[in-house]
Amino acid sequence: MPYLRSIKPWVFAVALLLAGLGATSPVLADDVRAQIEEMNVKWVAAFKERDFAWLEALYTSDGLLLPSNSPPIEGPQAIVEVWKSWGELPNVEIEFGADRVEASSSGDMAYDFGWYTFAFDTDDGRVEDKGKYVIVWKNVGGAWKVAADIFNSNLPAD
Repeated sequence: MPYLRSIKPWVFAVALLLAGLGATSPVLADDVRAQIEEMNVKWVAAFKERDFAWLEALYTSDGLLLPSNSPPIEGPQAIVEVWKSWGELPNVEIEFGADRVEASSSGDMAYDFGWYTFAFDTDDGRVEDKGKYVIVWKNVGGAWKVAADIFNSNLPAD
């Protein structure tokens, strides 16, 4: 089987070449990161302005919102109803930001994960939650849309 010895280096070389082709280029990664970070800033601003039409358009047609203690919520219309309910809370404030953004090698999918704070007033005082999230982004017709959005608290259970 001496022919196998001559094939192994070629197989290894092809594997390395294919691995390199699958990696996200630094320019693409930086561009996607900047676009996602900009979308996150616009998202927070849209919520503060109660621009629920913008928030609804943010999600893919089969987008998922996966909040804690709730079944999955599917589709932009159902998801925006949740955002509207949060917008009705007294003195509600939402902030979040990415700690990391990663893009697929093709540039059509990305995810980011980061931190959030969510606070509002109740009759018993201010409620504040701090936690983390993961958002899966999909590039649809040149626009970044949310395919899945999941978050959970860092605070201990009561």
